[in-house]
Amino acid sequence: MRLLRLFLLVLLPGCWASCALLRPAWGLDESPGSDPTAVEGLRYLTTGEFDKAIESYLQAIEQTPANPYLWLDLGEAYRSAHRMPDAIAAFRRTLELSRDHELAQLGLAECFRQLSNFDEALRVLKKATLAHPNSPAPRFAQGRVYIELQKYVEAQAALHAALELEPTNTAARVLLGSTFKSVAQLDEALEEFDRALDQEPDNALARYLRASIYADRNDIERALPDAGRVVALEPGNTRARFLLASILVRNGQCDSGAEHLEKVIAAEPDNTESVSLLARAYQCAGRGVEAAEIRRRFAELAKHDQTERESRVQADHLVREAGDHAREGRPNEALELLRQALARDSSNGGAYTQLAKVLYSAGRFEVAHEAVILALKHSPYRSDALYVLGRILIEQGNLAGARDALLQTTLINPLDAEALFFLAQVYLELGDDTSGVATLRKSLELEPDNTSYARALAQAVPSSNP
Repeated sequence: MRLLRLFLLVLLPGCWASCALLRPAWGLDESPGSDPTAVEGLRYLTTGEFDKAIESYLQAIEQTPANPYLWLDLGEAYRSAHRMPDAIAAFRRTLELSRDHELAQLGLAECFRQLSNFDEALRVLKKATLAHPNSPAPRFAQGRVYIELQKYVEAQAALHAALELEPTNTAARVLLGSTFKSVAQLDEALEEFDRALDQEPDNALARYLRASIYADRNDIERALPDAGRVVALEPGNTRARFLLASILVRNGQCDSGAEHLEKVIAAEPDNTESVSLLARAYQCAGRGVEAAEIRRRFAELAKHDQTERESRVQADHLVREAGDHAREGRPNEALELLRQALARDSSNGGAYTQLAKVLYSAGRFEVAHEAVILALKHSPYRSDALYVLGRILIEQGNLAGARDALLQTTLINPLDAEALFFLAQVYLELGDDTSGVATLRKSLELEPDNTSYARALAQAVPSSNP
């Protein structure tokens, strides 16, 4: 099931909020204007030169800072460059300038989806659905989020709603079919894929998913043409090529299957599934020496994969235990468990974040800072790590750095009331009373019974009623 979700993310359009892609897809025709730098920015955006696009849009915004379409396209450029906090800020600025702007809402939701903040993504999309009752786009995007959450009933409801508004939307129909496949309603899935392919015969995802169903049913006669067509359409798609190879091997066409598997392994040398099937293909083709060599390679890879998986699982468990020890006031035990976790998985962002928290609580700010930087190296948008970084920088007197870290925290997780509270304190220390008071109000809105937040707001605005 996880493999299907990952494959969907590869083949589906990368961002249904893309200003260059989504406007024509959903009949939305908006332009950032005739500013040459904006036109240049859009060209860079559509050709994938995102850093240049960002530079162009920033220049254009200097000239016309209240143009929402410039902020919209800047947000998409940031998102495409994987600068998510900047993208969120740009999409929010678009919404400040143009309330309920659909593309900005979709772009904002896409950022949260990519950050795995699914609750916030759905909150934004539900608001977009209410604001745009005749648009299929937010419903499609909801369906996609629900699929990642494995909430297939909700996904089907959202996708049916999108198709009611636009019955010819192939992408929504294919996605709907995928939900049926995920819950083993294979006849319903095939019906949706057939309808999608009637509309768009070269839809690679529909053909792949239909071929996989036929292959599982051992219907080689139908599976083989679909799988072959996907590989012809997308020669670099290793999942499709693996599917084609498996069908060929099952059909006794072992040399052809081996040829495709060799290409898969050339692109993904550590793919144990492909290596295992290649050994079988070689054996079937009478190439026993090569089969024996590949089997040895498979055994080594499988052992390595199992060791890595076990190490990651053990490390995650140790991090959870360390958190429990830290909360119960046993920092030394927590530090020892975190040492063991990092020995098993040196890229575990959660371990570095927890280590930073323990060291911060002990007043060891310099080493806590080193630990949280390592956490962010492995997981750049961990909101809890960014929050800890902000708190450390406050203690170190770096208020500008603390502001930036806490601002990123609240952009990624807008419901983090504590981060908002400390961000407000930093704003006030920096003399930005307007931002400080506004941020305190946000934290109090999230936790209206928090007396510390209410007292801080009353002190910041002594003459007002918080």
